[in-house]
Amino acid sequence: MPAQNLENFKRECIIRGSSEIIITENGDAVLYKVSDNSKFMTSNIFAARIMEYAPQLYSYFVDIGDSRRALLNAPEGAYRIGDFCIVQIVTAARDQKGARVTAQIRLTGIFTVLLVSEKDGSIHISSKIKESDLRERLTMIGESLCPECALILRTQAASASPAEIAKDYANLDTIWRNILHRYEERVSASTPGVLFAGNPIVSELLKYPLQSYSEICADTPDMIDILRQTFPEARDRIRFLPKQIFAVKSVDRVKTSLLGKKIFLRSGANLVIEKTEALTVIDVNTSKSSLSYKEVNFEAAQEIMRQLRLRDIGGIVICDFIDMDEKHDREALVSYLRELAQVDPAKPEIPGITSLGLIEIVRKRS
Repeated sequence: MPAQNLENFKRECIIRGSSEIIITENGDAVLYKVSDNSKFMTSNIFAARIMEYAPQLYSYFVDIGDSRRALLNAPEGAYRIGDFCIVQIVTAARDQKGARVTAQIRLTGIFTVLLVSEKDGSIHISSKIKESDLRERLTMIGESLCPECALILRTQAASASPAEIAKDYANLDTIWRNILHRYEERVSASTPGVLFAGNPIVSELLKYPLQSYSEICADTPDMIDILRQTFPEARDRIRFLPKQIFAVKSVDRVKTSLLGKKIFLRSGANLVIEKTEALTVIDVNTSKSSLSYKEVNFEAAQEIMRQLRLRDIGGIVICDFIDMDEKHDREALVSYLRELAQVDPAKPEIPGITSLGLIEIVRKRS
């Protein structure tokens, strides 16, 4: 785990009700989400009707049953107006802007990912698994399943038994067959709409390897049942806590901090986060800090990368760190940011330092 002491590293997941989730690392929140349980959420799958082609966007507008038309990237001529196709939401609708969807469908399980649009039956192993013997063993397990579609074995598969992997794959295969059945029904009725809606809490939890959680807490028996049924191998880490769960874990303090533009660092320095339509700007200020400029910048870098995850900031992020005279210090700061970025499921890119001395981060919303 980059920039973390692995011996002392502790990741927790805290769930309130059926829609509120927070993930912490060593007590600091890195993810907070409230799901509205809308069927138009990221990763959900729909029967879509092709409505019109927008050449300037290199995309089709499609009807997925929402009042806002979704956008499907594809070359002109790939579909006929009025045709139906299966799509998956990549970016959920925001304000008046409809969802972005793809026809490249992925079903994600605990140990496997089914790439249903790739019909070659190929087996892919997570790039995070480096050991050649383990990669070979997992490839053999994947091939033994004889998948009709391409299959990815996730990082979590490294510690799973062949039976656990096979069960996970079989579950995804069943889900896909059910989706195809529902799709035929919707096409026959000429009605666009949802084909599969996953559990948003489970989806958020799976952004990190299951084995990385030291504890998964929930405050309702129903959610505990869902977690234990979905993750039987983690039963000993799933705990029921009473309604005061968020107060006990100081989550309400995290929720309040998300509303502010100014973030205070332990040293006395601070960050100011300004979001605009085009980009996000983060300014680093020494304020009352007694640390050196280099120390403040490195402290700020860690907090910036945490805030990007916590607030799920996407797009272009411009960071105005405190000026440092030495080139090797500036390069070390960029390297540190790239190291911190490795634990972010959104995999942000950090091109480097601009001609104005600013650091640019490009991140997809997760």
